[in-house]
Amino acid sequence: MSRYPYTRLFWQSEHSIVIAGPHIQVLDTNTGDVLHLTGNCEEDQIVLGPIRCAALSDCGKYLATSGDDKKLRTWQVDDLKLLSSRVLPKKPTYINFANHKDILVADKFGDIFRYQLHPNSNESSSGCERDALSSHENPSGGELILGHASLLTTFLLTADGQYIVTADRDEHIRVSWYPQGYTIESYCLGHQKYVSALHIPSFSSSTLISGGGDSVLKIWDWMSGKLLRNIDVFSAVQPFIAVKAPKKKREWKNEDEDIEPIEGKRERRKNQGKRKEKRSGDDRDMKQGQNFATPEGQLGEVSTEESEVVFVVHRISSILLPVPRIVFSVVGATAIFWFPMNDDSEACIQHEPFYKPIIDFTLEDDGSIWVLLDADRSSQGGWSSKGDSDDSNLVEVRRWTLDNFAASDPLPLALALNSRTLPATQADLKVLDLYSDLLALPKHFEAVAEDRTHDLSEMGVDDVATADSGSNDGGISKRELGRLKHKQALRRLQEVGRGASLDFEPLPSDGKRVKSGGRRDTLALGMDGT
Repeated sequence: MSRYPYTRLFWQSEHSIVIAGPHIQVLDTNTGDVLHLTGNCEEDQIVLGPIRCAALSDCGKYLATSGDDKKLRTWQVDDLKLLSSRVLPKKPTYINFANHKDILVADKFGDIFRYQLHPNSNESSSGCERDALSSHENPSGGELILGHASLLTTFLLTADGQYIVTADRDEHIRVSWYPQGYTIESYCLGHQKYVSALHIPSFSSSTLISGGGDSVLKIWDWMSGKLLRNIDVFSAVQPFIAVKAPKKKREWKNEDEDIEPIEGKRERRKNQGKRKEKRSGDDRDMKQGQNFATPEGQLGEVSTEESEVVFVVHRISSILLPVPRIVFSVVGATAIFWFPMNDDSEACIQHEPFYKPIIDFTLEDDGSIWVLLDADRSSQGGWSSKGDSDDSNLVEVRRWTLDNFAASDPLPLALALNSRTLPATQADLKVLDLYSDLLALPKHFEAVAEDRTHDLSEMGVDDVATADSGSNDGGISKRELGRLKHKQALRRLQEVGRGASLDFEPLPSDGKRVKSGGRRDTLALGMDGT
């Protein structure tokens, strides 16, 4: 019998929450007893489709979830009571709590909206009005905080709650004030591919660590946007990447299509008539090959000649015991990786193997790490039925020793999670699509265009314009050329220096922010860095 793997675990000293497909379970951490399960809820509270995003409030009392149905659900953890259900304008990519009372939701159109934890009665009535600065209307009255011009992959709030750090599919990292997201503090520019993970260690609040599709993790001084260090990780990770993506040209459809508003509340896409027939054919192809699958039907089921390694950093975290270390995971990899957080010129990447693809992990303050595994995935990429051996565990726990993670005695919570699994059909597992990032984040340019982009990246903006004038045979598209020019312009601003070119005012000695007028405000409103 197939079963749902666990996709997210929120560990707490008394009650822990685990997510598996569309299901939410609340368990007693000390005994492993299941206290509440969404499958036992009333019919109108049952989640349809897998949960893609989830966040737990700092107090541990509230859980926010969302998925393909584009509904933001807020739950009370104590009894798993559904407090509210609100319609989101676009599919979410990341959710987090802010200031104990607000929920922030990033979506595929590059916007972040803020919602109250407890919606008021006026929220739904005002929700259909479109904000002047947002790219789409919000049916639930969410307040626009900021926007990028590309899919937002992740974000985080600083410990003091005054800044929000956002990352997107177009290699950008932006530091903005919160909640005044239109005021930009700095850019962290230097990634050549998408950024999929961000982390600010608790022991170094001025340091930002970012990763994504590049072969390195980057360490920044996020306030100034200065790159402090590159940590080469790909060579250490590549041997453990077990899930590969089909090697073929794919087209990114929905998020990057141009939309122009017309009168009323409707929108239409440019050249819609010309593309209608093509999109209809594409939709039929999508239904026949769901999840961008190969004829066998699953990601990673192709032979070596037909597949490629796609590098996506999934999560970055840190531990302080006994010395500061950065811990990270990679989509489709079978090990957890870490390196010491020090000033050595070359970091040594170490690993702890688990022999099955790792879905996610959670670190405790005492150095314990809970690892969620895709344990039923076969070596050919499909799913096998639940086995009786140790390698069929969906959850593994390790504890940090002097210099490594070591296996510990089975804990009641881990035993319960591995024994009381939730059944799923093969169709359910296909819809779950654990490795969708391997296809969604890369842009999949053809090789000639990639070479062209690399050549142009070493040229000045004026030279790029000269090189691309006239015929564009064998070159990149105008859209990508525009993005490249924009990126180089931002880099020039960095080279000149933010203090002089952007008229940024330094923080006063008392640590309070002072909003400056003039050119800085113009930049914040007119340029979002994407």
